[in-house]
Amino acid sequence: MLPARIGYDAAGVIESVGTRSQILKVGDQVSTFPAVSLLNYTAHGEAAIYPENALLVYPRNLNSREAASVTSGLFAAYFALIELAGLQPNQYVVITAASSSMGIAAIQLAKALGAKIVAVTRSEEKGQHLTTVGADHVVFAGIDDVQEAVLEITGGDGVDVVYDGVGGPGLEELVWATKRFGHVIVYGYLGAMENTTPLPLGACFLRGLNLHTSFRIFDFTGHSRLGIPPNREAIARAKKFVFDGLASKLFQPKIDRVFVGLEEYAAAHDYLGTNAHIGKIIVALNGANRHRTE
Repeated sequence: MLPARIGYDAAGVIESVGTRSQILKVGDQVSTFPAVSLLNYTAHGEAAIYPENALLVYPRNLNSREAASVTSGLFAAYFALIELAGLQPNQYVVITAASSSMGIAAIQLAKALGAKIVAVTRSEEKGQHLTTVGADHVVFAGIDDVQEAVLEITGGDGVDVVYDGVGGPGLEELVWATKRFGHVIVYGYLGAMENTTPLPLGACFLRGLNLHTSFRIFDFTGHSRLGIPPNREAIARAKKFVFDGLASKLFQPKIDRVFVGLEEYAAAHDYLGTNAHIGKIIVALNGANRHRTE
């Protein structure tokens, strides 16, 4: 809502620091991650004023476009899959909206943990791409029976963790395909904007499922206007995990397309609306080493 601005993902070089800065210095190459209100800060523009607590010094093996494309997705996946669900090697995880930047980040992170990944997408054309980035199985919503497919893949046991960015009618299928005492984490509502989201609470209670139906990265990074304090220990763990994974190239940025110049902003949003992309869409500034993404 107004006067909120837009944009959480950016990367660039620090040009100046305030007197209270304790860690960062001029010349540091940093990327942003969601830890502020858009009523106070925005990352979309030629330059940005941003608080130190919402910046990550990214590894030097990345350029700014790559750094801008991965941070939010990896931080969100880390908090959800590791801090909340405690995902372990050889456990099964379902990742919906799998071709999005959030989904691809979650696939790569889960793969790094040694988990078995079931990616859910609506596009048959994107299936091979998801296998390439680390999915062990791909299920096509709207074509396959998602519940039956997941149960078949897991030998009837169901998955240990659901990481869902869609909501809507498909969530019920995912709940029934979740193992007893498993975790269902909903971080988005792409499928719930025009449809209801049925949730079989009886089944959830009887099977002891851990429901996180409104997971937000702010639950860990904090949000002053929502009254959510930051979990500084979890943030420190996330920063190290993400930095080490990027530095070792365990996590690979996936950029679908780059639009050059702020005048291409509308075109980038139009392309985003086609849902044809796999990974991030970047808007790069002309002649500058600062970039931001959608």
